[in-house]
Amino acid sequence: MTRAVGAHLVAGVVAAASLCACSKHDSPAPARSCDADPLRTGLVAMQTGVSVDAFDCNVLAWAAAYGEPDPMIFKAIIYVESRFDQFSVACPNMPCGTPAGWSAAESGCYGLMQIVPACGGSPDGAGIGGDGHPNLTKDTSISDWDGSVFNPEVNVKVGIAGIAGDRGQMKKQFPGCTVDQYTLMAIGSYNSYGSTKSCTVFNKAYDDEVLKAYAQYAKAAGYAAHPY
Repeated sequence: MTRAVGAHLVAGVVAAASLCACSKHDSPAPARSCDADPLRTGLVAMQTGVSVDAFDCNVLAWAAAYGEPDPMIFKAIIYVESRFDQFSVACPNMPCGTPAGWSAAESGCYGLMQIVPACGGSPDGAGIGGDGHPNLTKDTSISDWDGSVFNPEVNVKVGIAGIAGDRGQMKKQFPGCTVDQYTLMAIGSYNSYGSTKSCTVFNKAYDDEVLKAYAQYAKAAGYAAHPY
């Protein structure tokens, strides 16, 4: 299971004109078109100067591919985890330890959603190179970039797949919760695995930080926010 341990301080964002920036890497799965991007806010992350709309194509694609009911929540998670810095590196505590043969530099949290290859569970081996180690390429001009953990296509896929997996676990462990409760339970577990105890007892400290960004983005985009 991939887990993220990212920053939790939500600061302000400022308005800026932006579009959904779709590169050749931004259509990894059957997806809704970004021509009518329902997540578009026109905001930038104050801390990094990156458009918060820059990775909407990836979010929409993978939320749809994994049947996640609320793509906007992942945009908020990206803010909390990395402030939309696709090359962000954190977790010197190495939350899943150091796998045999890996270095400490390969065992942290990476990219937009602060995915942790050391925790295992990467769908289709995404972000893992042919040598069995994480692909930490940052050079976008070479072929290795296509499989890098920092590539938004790969990173968002792994992050959303992890949360979808957590949702499935929550449904089996705690039947009878609402769709929105399962969302909160799953994203709390993504940050701190094992923190969910029931439909209403979960990682609220992390969820609250995500929901601050979520409310702001939903309002800016005119998005039909879920009543978390």
